[in-house]
Amino acid sequence: MSETPPDLTEAEQTLRAVSDVSLRLMAGCVSKPKLAQLRITVAENTDEYPWQTVTQAVLSEEVDQQRLVQQGLVAHRDWILRGGRTAKGPSITRRAKGLLARLVAQLIFAVIFTTIILVALVILQIKLDWDLYAVWPWIRSLFGK
Repeated sequence: MSETPPDLTEAEQTLRAVSDVSLRLMAGCVSKPKLAQLRITVAENTDEYPWQTVTQAVLSEEVDQQRLVQQGLVAHRDWILRGGRTAKGPSITRRAKGLLARLVAQLIFAVIFTTIILVALVILQIKLDWDLYAVWPWIRSLFGK
């Protein structure tokens, strides 16, 4: 890497700088303290990603170019063998919350549906003088006792 920091307002230098940062991150050539510092920086900026700050910080570290290329090629190979980016599915906690929410929603629907049916039957019995209990023997006779 050159001694002078790249000019991130120029398209070609920006592309080169972002590519170099991606290679360093993918190859694991960024020190843990620097990553911890960058994690704090990114977490503090919730509005937008401070890519210029991150790019300058990552490129400020000296790396062994030969080691960087070797680890980058290993990371390329692993990426291809894995089939590209693997999007992790939802965590067990999120799936459990989803299941609980679905069960609660179904329970609420069942209670509302049952209440509507019972109210309709009571209205039939009161308004139309319909005997609900006379229906039960008829239903039992349909199923053969």
